Amino acid sequence: MQSDRFVALDSWRGICALLVALFHVPIIGVMRQVTLVSNGYLFVDFFFVLSGFVIATVYERRLGDADSTWRFLLRRFGRLWPLHAAMLVLLVAVAVVQGDLAADEKHSVSAIWTNLAMLHGLGTETQLTWNGPSWSIGVEWTLYVLFAFVAPLRQRVWIYAACVAAGALVLALKAPFGAASTYDFGAYRGLAGFFTGALVAQAPRRTMGPWAQYAAVAAVIAFVQFAVGLLAAPLVFGVAVYVFAWSDGPLSRALNWRPVARLGEWSYSIYMIHTAVLGTIWAVAPRLGVEQAMGQLQVGVGTELLIYAVYTAALIGGSAVTYTLIETPGRTWFNRVAAAGRPSAKAVAAKL
Repeated sequence: MQSDRFVALDSWRGICALLVALFHVPIIGVMRQVTLVSNGYLFVDFFFVLSGFVIATVYERRLGDADSTWRFLLRRFGRLWPLHAAMLVLLVAVAVVQGDLAADEKHSVSAIWTNLAMLHGLGTETQLTWNGPSWSIGVEWTLYVLFAFVAPLRQRVWIYAACVAAGALVLALKAPFGAASTYDFGAYRGLAGFFTGALVAQAPRRTMGPWAQYAAVAAVIAFVQFAVGLLAAPLVFGVAVYVFAWSDGPLSRALNWRPVARLGEWSYSIYMIHTAVLGTIWAVAPRLGVEQAMGQLQVGVGTELLIYAVYTAALIGGSAVTYTLIETPGRTWFNRVAAAGRPSAKAVAAKL
């Protein structure tokens, strides 16, 4: 495994996070005619596939006993929860100030607790709550826990395949919104994507050269362009992940360019803070004379493009701040605790 190629995958993550954030901008205009934006919700599946691939590649053979499992889960919890909790606190505080707390199901008090426990993406709520996109973070955490117990088993590859099949079947036969499910059946979407990534990690490492990268990018763009056969999302993104993980070429070098790589570093922050940034724009817009109707901002093309530009700049700048002030310190603290090791029963007893 060469780290620069994983930098390329992280850059993919950053670009996809930005496209998901652009998808949520409440304006029906020219940007919605760009299918990479209008169908940007599909890139959530890329996150699941990439996560499963990286986790299986890095951790699969490191797990096997209670201590390694505890360390792994603590590190992964520390990767997700600090920023998730910080954004939840911010949104609850804003709701209190605006009088929205408990005003509807989205801002319900009970949903605060399911969000804190990262259970809000497992069908525990009847709609998206608080920081809407974070439903996938709760699913991601659940997948980490499942992986930690499956990875040490000899039959793990067959279990990975069974998880993919189970996720796809439930989405196809039971989920009202199929492979576009979120808070209700999103766990099965994550199950199919994450363990597809884990299966991709089992494939022999083979460098295929630049043309494979061009073909992989073309396949991703075509898939998002037509947005049909959504259950194939894990397969399409899995191919792209495999190609960019082990192959080299001009596209990899472009993705390794430092400004683009920064997007990869800040991708989690981009994904997690964009609801708050959009909320700020939504609150400020009426004061600038921007009309609102049917949950959308009504603007001309010039104003629309200006809003998108300001939003993107604020999102990237804000992500750099939250990455530095929340993500990194939180992850460092949890990693330090994990490195210190789980206290033995004797050590616990001695303190009692």
